[in-house]
Amino acid sequence: MERNELRDLERRCIQEELPYCQAACPLKVDVRAFCAAMAERRFDEAKKVLSKAMSFPEILGRICDHPCEDACVLSKKGGAISLGKLERECLMRSGESKPPLRFPSTGKLVSIYGGGLSSITCAFELAKKGYGVKMVFEGDIPGGRLLSLPEEVLPEEILVKVWDVLEKTGAIRSSGVDPLKKGLQEGEVAYIGVDDPLWSDSLAVEDVDPVTYETSAKGVFAGGFVRNGKHSPVWEAADGKRAANSIDRFLQGASLTSGREREISLETKLFTPLDDVPSLPPSNDPVEEARRCIGCECRYCVRECVFLGKYKGYPKTYAREIYNNFAIVQGSRTANKKINSCALCGLCEILCPNDFPMAELCRSAREQMVDKDIMPPSVHEFALLDMDHANSPWAAGWRPGKRATRAVFFPGCQLGAAMPDQTQKLIEHLYGLFEGDMGLLLGCCGAPAWWSGRKKSVEEVVGNIGKTLESEGNPILILACSSCDEVFSKFLPHVPRVSVWQILLEKGLPDGKTQKSPLALHDPCTTRLNGDWQAAVRQILQTLGQEFEELDFGRERTRCCGYGGLQVMADPDLAKDGVRRRLSESENDFLAYCAMCRESLAGSGNRVLHLLDLLFPLPFEAGRTGFSKRQWNRKRLREKLLGPCGLSREPWEGLVITVPEDVREKLEERHILDSDIMYTLWQAQESGMFLISPEDTRLASSRRGNVTFWVEYRPEEDSFFIINAWSHRMTVELMS
Repeated sequence: MERNELRDLERRCIQEELPYCQAACPLKVDVRAFCAAMAERRFDEAKKVLSKAMSFPEILGRICDHPCEDACVLSKKGGAISLGKLERECLMRSGESKPPLRFPSTGKLVSIYGGGLSSITCAFELAKKGYGVKMVFEGDIPGGRLLSLPEEVLPEEILVKVWDVLEKTGAIRSSGVDPLKKGLQEGEVAYIGVDDPLWSDSLAVEDVDPVTYETSAKGVFAGGFVRNGKHSPVWEAADGKRAANSIDRFLQGASLTSGREREISLETKLFTPLDDVPSLPPSNDPVEEARRCIGCECRYCVRECVFLGKYKGYPKTYAREIYNNFAIVQGSRTANKKINSCALCGLCEILCPNDFPMAELCRSAREQMVDKDIMPPSVHEFALLDMDHANSPWAAGWRPGKRATRAVFFPGCQLGAAMPDQTQKLIEHLYGLFEGDMGLLLGCCGAPAWWSGRKKSVEEVVGNIGKTLESEGNPILILACSSCDEVFSKFLPHVPRVSVWQILLEKGLPDGKTQKSPLALHDPCTTRLNGDWQAAVRQILQTLGQEFEELDFGRERTRCCGYGGLQVMADPDLAKDGVRRRLSESENDFLAYCAMCRESLAGSGNRVLHLLDLLFPLPFEAGRTGFSKRQWNRKRLREKLLGPCGLSREPWEGLVITVPEDVREKLEERHILDSDIMYTLWQAQESGMFLISPEDTRLASSRRGNVTFWVEYRPEEDSFFIINAWSHRMTVELMS
């Protein structure tokens, strides 16, 4: 990823955009942090939040006109947070503020004209930065218009304390003439606060730059103007603070405008969904009122994705981590697992208002990892070996139509593996619909290679499929797997494709058999943008008379089953969390129309059917089929449909093993196949090398490819009883 690509991605994530209330506040008070502190009764901490933005919270907290309330999204959910009231409560319940820290003296002097809120704010901010401040105001203490406010609103003793603070930070009182009439000497700088009635007629708002607060007179700045025909305390304070920033820049010879967009803007691009936010009326209790704050942020994708939620960040931070991951020369690439754990399902992109492409970011990062030879070899190897098996002569093959090949059915690698008998019935039904003029192509589309970043591998797999189809004139390709459809859309876009569900609707459904209870319909994530697949399945269910439930996260917002992107290989626990979350969305039995979705969801105890269970009903088998049985089913189905492959069986395939259910679960989790166990046992028999325990169990090992297997077993009369099995990638050598 190039740096400019990273910047483009970072701009698309809006999580760091200001919440609506903070954006609307001219001072940018962190309202979320303020409400959070108030909700936990940390009143001193809440006042610190105000003090970060307000020079004098003791004043502004009492008289603020709080435009933040008008921007609060809870106005649509029972009423906006009463932030003005919370600020006043905070001042009543918190202690005295600590004196401010002051930078060393700069040796430069600024004259401040007027005693209003904008003037004392400007004076305070400049004094903190080490500037000498000379204030010109009438009366014993500054305050301007503030001195006319009722005592119960703003006690005069607060203004006395404010002047005391200003004096302690180095401000002095002086007399002076209007700098606009007199003019300034070279190097002099002045600020005029027109919110003081004595200076209100000295300037018109159009005479002042709205960003820098600079007037046409060099070195003279001004602020404190009325807004929308009335005085606005928060704007007066903001004018003084922003003008102080401009004066500081002016005296340092820096740009008055650079990098101030967020300070000046009152807009935000933040998106906060309110669908699940309850409507609650405002509360008179300040703590309860603060607890109504929902802490506006985006994180929509994070809340709805187990992958993004696990790592506690958001797409912008992930993009930066992925970028940095490739910059590491020595040391651990800590983002590897994160990159490989994304399901590549695209839900986050659908939910994001700016279509942040997290799935494509992770997939392309995997491709880069493979190209740079930094992809951990163990993450995807099992899935890639399973893909190789599906494309081997044992499981793959081709048969054209009888007289012509008007269409080709490609069931994919998992449908026949998980449901061989129903897949055979489906194929026979399709043959009848096409009167025999349908070709059959068994194999894998290469999705595991695509998901794992092995672009050359998927191109090779798809290239072979393309040659077969081209030899028949590129007939329409009938697909039962939406992942296959996604791969072919990228690598064989010229080949016409259609789902088997659309063909069945068009040419004729089998009789089928419905379930008595409604079924929660799960859409595969690879149909997210393929409404034709989704519509066909729903029409089939309606035609059959099967009642079904539309999930809140269905159709284009559907969730992944955990197999997509090979998430289950990189982080099995994360994939299980996703399955649990999906199944918690309904109390009904689930219905899938992707074989791997059915396999993944069925592993958590819920009853999960495949659409073929309705169309070609057989005695229902709960639970997963499992890796070993799926490979055996592929070989058996290939032999039934296309005949023997012509290869000789391996000598260990004749061994009979007994695997208890609890051991079978361990083998599935550890990705140990029956063939691995049989090979290990056969090698132990042939070599006579194995260990015997006092309990007369045996332990044998073997090396297959990159993996070492260990099998604990007990020989029986005509079979082997498997007690346990393990595997690892390291090699063990005996040192002489």
